[in-house]
Amino acid sequence: MWYNNGTSDGAIDNWLKYIENYFREIITIRVIKSNTKKMLTVKLYDDKPYEKEFTGRIVSVSEAADGGCLIELDQTLFFPEEGGQTSDRGKLSGFDVIHVSINDDIIIHEVDCGIADLHEGDEVRGIIDWHHRFSNMQNHTGEHILSGLLHSRWHSENVGFHLSDNIVTLDTSKELGREDLKELEKEANKVVYLNLTVTCRYYSEEELAGEEYRSKKALESDVRLVTIPDVDVCACCAPHVARTGEIGIIKIIKAIRYKGGMRLTFLAGERAYDYLCGVHDTIEEISHTLSESPDSLNEAVTRILRENNELEIKIKNAAKARLEADIGELPPDITDAVIFTDPVDNIVQRNAVNELSGRYTGICAVFASDEKDGYNYILSYPSGDARDISKLLREKLDARGGGSKEMVQGNVKAMEADIREALTKAHKDL
Repeated sequence: MWYNNGTSDGAIDNWLKYIENYFREIITIRVIKSNTKKMLTVKLYDDKPYEKEFTGRIVSVSEAADGGCLIELDQTLFFPEEGGQTSDRGKLSGFDVIHVSINDDIIIHEVDCGIADLHEGDEVRGIIDWHHRFSNMQNHTGEHILSGLLHSRWHSENVGFHLSDNIVTLDTSKELGREDLKELEKEANKVVYLNLTVTCRYYSEEELAGEEYRSKKALESDVRLVTIPDVDVCACCAPHVARTGEIGIIKIIKAIRYKGGMRLTFLAGERAYDYLCGVHDTIEEISHTLSESPDSLNEAVTRILRENNELEIKIKNAAKARLEADIGELPPDITDAVIFTDPVDNIVQRNAVNELSGRYTGICAVFASDEKDGYNYILSYPSGDARDISKLLREKLDARGGGSKEMVQGNVKAMEADIREALTKAHKDL
């Protein structure tokens, strides 16, 4: 028990702070000097996920392979990259913390500074990028809600999780139908609205013996469980929100079949809000462009696609008719039959070349499209080898294509006059 013998509370607090720093410095220096025992990093984020600033003492400094420094502290608020989640970022004594990693409970901070800027034994001040940290907390707790519901309601397990700075994915052990996914999302948001307490703490081996919890691997000691009452209990090392209401919203934005189960892409919190705002703006723009109300866009787009398909059929039929007319206008006494026409179906183009090959003995070709986009060509050479013509087009006009002796096809970007001149020369040379 402490007694106050006339000393102010402020003086006592200062004295206690001095004693704490003194002993911490002695311990840190002894560990550094002895070099026989590695001190584990104190994870301040375990108990203080909402803290934004802290002080720590540098245990070691080394140069990073790609520049900057690797710094170990005696304690830190920076969450490292682990458990499928990206690391925290922020500042350490004014220098940018680019990345944070962990190995055997030793946390290393990759800092954008020179080797002479920070030293072993220095006390440093760290500042967390709170916006980034809280976004990760919202999304990670959102994942626990989804995974807990999948486990209890659909008997589907979380077999993979990735939380990046842009997107969040959750891999499930079973496939879910469209209606199941809608129900999952609805139930997850109900948990958000209930504003349930989220607790995170370490359990002893004795306590664990009576607990049922989710975990991707067997754990024996230093097990930290994240509990959302009646929703989920899961082993996890990351910071989480204190109450589910802080998540705001959970939105599943994509679901695909993946390795016998599904990969769900979702967003929670501010990321979900930003995504939905973007979707809303897009819908408004399309609605304005089509002069349709948002609730009738599906019908409007379906109608436009149908009309566009009908128009494409008409255009193809018209192009086919023009090609047939061009073939009919060719004189019967020519040797080469080369036609330039609008884009046509590949089968129509091939049939046209076959028809020309039955009438003429020289180069028979149909070049479809235009000079701007390049011509798609199909050609034959009944009195020779069509590949020889293709080779000449490649050498003279950088054409691309190939085929058999009877027929070749490809693409060439050149003027019609240049193509005709090359074909005329080819016929003479061959």
